[in-house]
Amino acid sequence: MSKRYPARRARAALLAGWRAMKTVAGHGATNGGWTIVVPVKALDRAKSRLARALPAPARRALVLAMATDVLRTCVATPGVARVRVVTSDPDVAALARRLRIEIVPEPVGAADRSGGDPLNAALTEAIRGVPGPVGVVTADLPELRAPQLARVLAAAVGHAHSMVPDHGGAGTTMAFWTGPAGARIPRFGPDSAARHLSEGGAVPLDEVDPSGAAGRDVDTPEDVLALAGRAVGEATAAVLRTPSVAQGAHSAGVSATMVR
Repeated sequence: MSKRYPARRARAALLAGWRAMKTVAGHGATNGGWTIVVPVKALDRAKSRLARALPAPARRALVLAMATDVLRTCVATPGVARVRVVTSDPDVAALARRLRIEIVPEPVGAADRSGGDPLNAALTEAIRGVPGPVGVVTADLPELRAPQLARVLAAAVGHAHSMVPDHGGAGTTMAFWTGPAGARIPRFGPDSAARHLSEGGAVPLDEVDPSGAAGRDVDTPEDVLALAGRAVGEATAAVLRTPSVAQGAHSAGVSATMVR
């Protein structure tokens, strides 16, 4: 039997449609589940507190690796229908495209109506008009896995607004909203945990994940050093094995311990 192929023009149209589907499919379409937004700063500006321990290339590699593991976790978590990354960094955007994740450009100089970090303006835009429950998960949680995130989401669905404080208690690693769109106001930045609680009326979910991974973000060389012996994502583990990261974090951690 002879095979029948579409005409050249029709074949081009089919290919164009297939490429378009590749761009928006996967975690670009909701089906009643959570929409998770992951903000990732430009790699040159991210994690400035690690600069005393890690050279710029090592810091960039670690930030990108942690973001990789967090995004993979979000995509793999049951109940998550859409994942978006907010960034202005081309390497992070390339990562998102490989994972078939939507990209929301981080605006430059955008006003933040919540009075906190300017990134909140981009987060607000990323969740605007999204049907169903929405959440923000920070990109520096290398120990986070799908079962842990699923546990947190199962608890968050019962509250109009909830959040996970970081391991220091002042920051926020995750924030969730299931209520009206007008009440979905991200308050990340300095003292974000207190602001989500007092200004937004969020319910803390710090006891939901017994492992603590949902709140254990990485901001300082001591945080990097504390990852030794813990189960981290594949990308983060590979970077932690590099001498520039391992030795830098160890040296800074020892120095910090000596001056206490």
